[in-house]
Amino acid sequence: MSFFKNKGPFDINFLLKDTLYSKKDIKRKKCKVKNISILKTAKKNDITFFDNIKYIQDLKNTRASFCFIKENHVKYLDETKTAPIISSNPLLDFILISKKFYPDATKDIFNFKQYKKYKHLNKQGTFIDSSVKIGKNFEIGINSTIKKNVIIGSNVKIGSNCVISNAILEDNVTINDGTVIGKIGFGFKLIEKSLNFIPHIGYVKICRNVYIGSNCSIDRGSFSNTVIGNNTMIDNNVHIAHNVKIGSNCMIAGQVGIAGSTSLGNGCMIGGQAGISGHLQIGDNVHIGGHSGVLDNFPDNSKIIGFPAISMRKFIKRYKK
Repeated sequence: MSFFKNKGPFDINFLLKDTLYSKKDIKRKKCKVKNISILKTAKKNDITFFDNIKYIQDLKNTRASFCFIKENHVKYLDETKTAPIISSNPLLDFILISKKFYPDATKDIFNFKQYKKYKHLNKQGTFIDSSVKIGKNFEIGINSTIKKNVIIGSNVKIGSNCVISNAILEDNVTINDGTVIGKIGFGFKLIEKSLNFIPHIGYVKICRNVYIGSNCSIDRGSFSNTVIGNNTMIDNNVHIAHNVKIGSNCMIAGQVGIAGSTSLGNGCMIGGQAGISGHLQIGDNVHIGGHSGVLDNFPDNSKIIGFPAISMRKFIKRYKK
């Protein structure tokens, strides 16, 4: 599911005309490509890419019909299911063709039409788009804006000075003042000396009973979604980047930053001002000490601290007088 309209399908040869790094001397049979996708969720007639060895298992299992890939990685691909498109820079070629499918997903500009039922809120500076779906017992503060592409469950409370778009908020969610949810993430690349934002076709899913503090920023997903699990508690001034997956019953203290495409399991606890790098897998019930810098994957039940983060036992042993 995406809130953005897919302009496809497109013939594979038409798509490859605008790539910069793939081989142009191969003429392929006419084939309609229906969508872009990451390796893990791709379906037949989708196109995907591979440029990070961390996702080797996803490459082996992908169901995509086409994959941008470097020549030395083709040996890992099942060519009976997926046709390789040799590229010296698979991600950049994928970005270029993804803009054909979702041209509106590289920006945060929306036409706005006021929801008549909530027109009385205009007097206090709050605006809600007519397309927004809202459940029972909804509360919202002053100077807040709910843009297009938002679904809100029952018993949801949104504070003042909030901006929300491209998001699903399930029942009993609380969002405090000044928080921004669903904006485009910090994903861009220099292509031919021109700055190109990666299309962000995903959304933010905030599950039941989640509490989000003030002045937080939660980016929507690029080619997947940003997800916060049930009963997770997030303190003030936290940044959650695009495609991050946070499990249920987690507690995240103030000024934590989680970089893009990192996954946290259930029951994790993160101390204040900790930073977690991108594309990591953090297991269930992992405790991360304040001010830590997490640069590696950690399994279930790890207790880690420091920069770079190491096990609590090693940390205490190292600095014990």
